Amino acid sequence: MQNQTRFIFRQGVIYGIGNVLVKLSGVILIPLYLRYINEEEFGIVALFETIFQFSLILSGFGARGGFMRWYHEMKSRRDKKQLFYTTVMFNLMTTTLTVGAVGAVVFMYSQEIFQYHISSSILFFFLAGTFFRLMMEMPYYLLKIEQKAVAQTWWVFLNMVLLIGTTFYFMEVKRMGLRGIYLGQMVAHSLTFLALLPMMVKHSVPKFNVGVLKEMLHYGFPLAVSNILTTVLTLSDRHIINQYQNLSEVAGYSMGFKVSNLLQMVIVSSFITGYSNYYFKTLHEKGSLSFYEKILRYFVVFISFGGLGVVLFSPEIIYVVSMGREFFQSSVVIVPVLMIGMLFSGLRQMFMLPLNKHKRTRRISLILVLSAVINIGGNFLLVPVLGKMGASVSTVAAQLFAVVWFYVEVRKTEPVRFSLGRNFLLLVIWGALAFGGMPFFDYYLPLAWAIKVLLLLLFILSLFLTGHIRKEEIGEVKNIYHKIKGR
Repeated sequence: MQNQTRFIFRQGVIYGIGNVLVKLSGVILIPLYLRYINEEEFGIVALFETIFQFSLILSGFGARGGFMRWYHEMKSRRDKKQLFYTTVMFNLMTTTLTVGAVGAVVFMYSQEIFQYHISSSILFFFLAGTFFRLMMEMPYYLLKIEQKAVAQTWWVFLNMVLLIGTTFYFMEVKRMGLRGIYLGQMVAHSLTFLALLPMMVKHSVPKFNVGVLKEMLHYGFPLAVSNILTTVLTLSDRHIINQYQNLSEVAGYSMGFKVSNLLQMVIVSSFITGYSNYYFKTLHEKGSLSFYEKILRYFVVFISFGGLGVVLFSPEIIYVVSMGREFFQSSVVIVPVLMIGMLFSGLRQMFMLPLNKHKRTRRISLILVLSAVINIGGNFLLVPVLGKMGASVSTVAAQLFAVVWFYVEVRKTEPVRFSLGRNFLLLVIWGALAFGGMPFFDYYLPLAWAIKVLLLLLFILSLFLTGHIRKEEIGEVKNIYHKIKGR
């Protein structure tokens, strides 16, 4: 089991590097954005991001999730290549339809959506960049499934370099403002996709497997429908803020969300990507349940500690990213609230694995849709009164609803050991340290940093007291560290 744990952590670290690169590109680009666009236009960038996320979910029709579930069921290398070719061609068709449909809507209703005049060239650049970015998903999925974390990280790095370079050129040299952002994205994503084509051809056998595609869609379509509805309702927060407040409030919420989303990008996504492929590959093996329980406990440790660190140092993060703009410092107050939602969201994603194992996609869909309805209902109720804080609170309520129901469903399918009392106590301690540390944000900087480090050390102590970290595991961690260092 130590070898398994070591492998999962090594994969997670490599994926984490790739995700850090993605966030690093954002850290580099946001100051560049804010140099040439104002707060309202930054709010527009946030709204465009929600449209891309919706397009990403809509374009798959469940095939990408089915591809991950069925890939290891294929008996031969040729069958796997046929499956990849089938999924790529289906993805090409659905992506074309999605970008066309989304394009028609944004061209006709851009004024109503953004409450701002958006030029047709910006819309075209955004849609073209979205198309190539969506087409890059399948080769990335293939690299994840084959557990080629290093290769995927190099491709992410290439895309990041191209994105930063093209954006810098069009904004700094050509002084194109908002247009430069999306022209840079279009050029960077199209060049990355062209570079990926040889690999895609190498891993393809041009034969369309209709039978397996039908099974994949039968498995993945319920999830796709719920994900589409969930994405529409979940990402509606920024659009509702725009309708009831203004683009500046959208910008402030987006900054707080980006900071709290560091947990999802760097830890949650890396951890689950590194483990989920291994989980599906070994789901029928003896001992897989006990290993899942161990990984789940480690996962709680990492997300809670990482989330607390982001919250405590959020003023510094926002200051650096926003180039010291006073306007964005107000976003600090929503970061701990959003982070609680991120913690629940991370647990929810881990609880989804056993349900996917037993193909309970319809129940997953029902939970996700109802949680999204709670989120949008909370937005309509709270945003007009509380602005971005209202959107943050509704997000927490929706994620809490989802994670509790997912836990109940998981217990019905498998006897997973997950102590509610111990984890609730950890959450209480986490909240006390996170919100208790906020009054020290205005202290003299060296003193504030010392207090924050002390709070993090207290949280590590609480992980021992609640049993999330066990004494005998310290030696195991040391062995893993020394073996990795020795390589």
